[in-house]
Amino acid sequence: MSAQNVADLAHPQAGKPAASYIYHNQDGAPVLIANRFNKSDGSKFFMPFDVTRGEWKAPESRPLYNLDKVTNAAPTEPVILVEGEKCADALTALGYLATATYGGCNALRKADLSPLRNRTVLIWPDFDEPGLSYAEKAADTLRREYDASAKVIPISETLLRKVMLRREAEHGSNPPTYCKGWDAADAVACEWTKAHIDNLLSYAEPSDPANANAKPASPDTAASSGGMADIEVWKTPDGEPYATLRFDGHFEHWPIGSGAFKKFLSFQHYQETGKMLSQAALDDQRRTYEGQALFGGDTQPVFNRIGRLGRTVYVDLGGTDWKAVAINSEGWQVIDHPPARFTRSRSMEPLPMPATSGGEINLLRPFLNTATEADFQMLVAWLIGCFHPKGPYPILILNGEQGSAKSTTARVLRNLIDPANPIARSAPNSEQDLVIAAKHNHVLAFDNLSTIKPMMADAFCRIATGGGFGTRKLHTDSDEMLFSATRPCLLNGIPDLAGRPDLADRAIIVSLPVIPPTERAFEGEFDKALNAVMPRILAGLLDAVSAALANLASVRLTERPRMADFAKWVSAAEPALGWPQGAFLEAYAANRDSGDRATVEGNPVGLAILKLVQDEVRWSGTMTELKATLRNRYPLLTDDPYSFPRQENKLSAAIRRIVPPLRRMGVEISFARQGQAGERVLKIRSA
Repeated sequence: MSAQNVADLAHPQAGKPAASYIYHNQDGAPVLIANRFNKSDGSKFFMPFDVTRGEWKAPESRPLYNLDKVTNAAPTEPVILVEGEKCADALTALGYLATATYGGCNALRKADLSPLRNRTVLIWPDFDEPGLSYAEKAADTLRREYDASAKVIPISETLLRKVMLRREAEHGSNPPTYCKGWDAADAVACEWTKAHIDNLLSYAEPSDPANANAKPASPDTAASSGGMADIEVWKTPDGEPYATLRFDGHFEHWPIGSGAFKKFLSFQHYQETGKMLSQAALDDQRRTYEGQALFGGDTQPVFNRIGRLGRTVYVDLGGTDWKAVAINSEGWQVIDHPPARFTRSRSMEPLPMPATSGGEINLLRPFLNTATEADFQMLVAWLIGCFHPKGPYPILILNGEQGSAKSTTARVLRNLIDPANPIARSAPNSEQDLVIAAKHNHVLAFDNLSTIKPMMADAFCRIATGGGFGTRKLHTDSDEMLFSATRPCLLNGIPDLAGRPDLADRAIIVSLPVIPPTERAFEGEFDKALNAVMPRILAGLLDAVSAALANLASVRLTERPRMADFAKWVSAAEPALGWPQGAFLEAYAANRDSGDRATVEGNPVGLAILKLVQDEVRWSGTMTELKATLRNRYPLLTDDPYSFPRQENKLSAAIRRIVPPLRRMGVEISFARQGQAGERVLKIRSA
């Protein structure tokens, strides 16, 4: 049915409707029209028109409003279920995925809710008793029949006043009153932004704990355990069981297998009975929760410090109140109940509360020991890159002599993203050590490294750009524990740590100058001055992240360097940083050129080949001939068998690793076979 036909639609007795809302099938074809008619007394009534049958009657099976949008959206995108089409349209105009059912609560059983199967559904009821009843019935139906993660916003005057007071405080006006039936369309009419609506959505919760795999606690237990009301169990996409515990004013998310959860169960039993659980009973209770989570719980992502749901990035502030920062393309705000589920390690420390105004990243300059403006830009770029929810993340390598404030610079940077105690660790001895650190930290910081083993260099490369790690779960069985993660890494040391070309290709390398003795600051004074401006520095970073979210889709890179997603993300943040367009890419290219030179100069094989090209411009021959040529001409570079391979196959592997930086420095290396015997020949020339 065309738009003109809808406009001409008129009921034989009621006449033309005041408004019409079209329900489509999953292919976008209209199937049902909800028509609103106004009475002379100011009231309204609805009459449906079945497009398929051409009659003024609603079909028995009724599609969801915006069904075509729901069908084509990503399965992980949350759906907001509201009571009326007007509310759905208002939220859709702001970029949300919103839907409604025709006929409200009384006709809910006739609505086809199957497109919401296995999805996350946030139900926004009208502010009245019928609205809350509709929400509870819809949530119960979605959970029981469609395995959906259905949560209801507990609309109340207290909650609305809390959110709207914050909104009106920002706009400098008094909050409006709330009338019966206040809904999502009214919120949009009151000029709520996405940030304010996100705040309201963050309060959504299962309306019936029993149907949400929750175990109610007795009033005595709730009071004695800090206000705990229930336990919700769920699992991560990797199949790790978790429990969400509601304490007074906030939620906490604990691995069911953790020692903390076991202690909590034991304490809870003691509060209820006055007796301690036996170890066997405790294990049985924990395994019961574990089974409920694995085979009956919802699947939800879990995050450490930074996570993304839909169009919003959330940052766990790490405080005891479990507040978080919600960042989207319109700005950011601190919220009480983040919908993103964060887990915390013992080492996590809180971030400072960001300043509500006056964010300024340039306040960071006096606290970073950089030699050039480009170096400062690279450190800021790395910070902004850490806020990307998925990565990849460049590895930041700080090097310099003693007295160049490498550890202090690393501490300042990490404290703006993921503060922890200890702030940095010694070098990991194995890939498993790195995996354990990544499990519990968003930023991996390693201090005072003297070298990086080849095996660990490969592990750093995988964790920076994304990769999987596997190890045996227990020594007593053959189960495998798989862990997939991408994390920002920060390394510092006196020597050049990027000797391996593949590591250098993923790195930002900043050399710090030595600080003269007369200019060194006392640590106490330094920390006091830094703490005074940290809230504004963090606010400046959050402003930049919001700008990145707003501009990312419009950024076009003329060239795509390695870590292109990182380059695009930081380029999108440039307007909020006050940098000219392209300033970051220029600094990034210069940093990569400097890194290439350092990599080749620190690699005897690469440096010997570079000297060979400078002497001869062109060279060709077998690997055996190349080895003999390099050893004869440049003995100082090739005498050490540990740095210059003696076997041809190992020399070939070393050359292949150094090819990318040499190519960027104007040296072309190619491998080919020639002659009837197919002898492998290496060709080297200056480009």
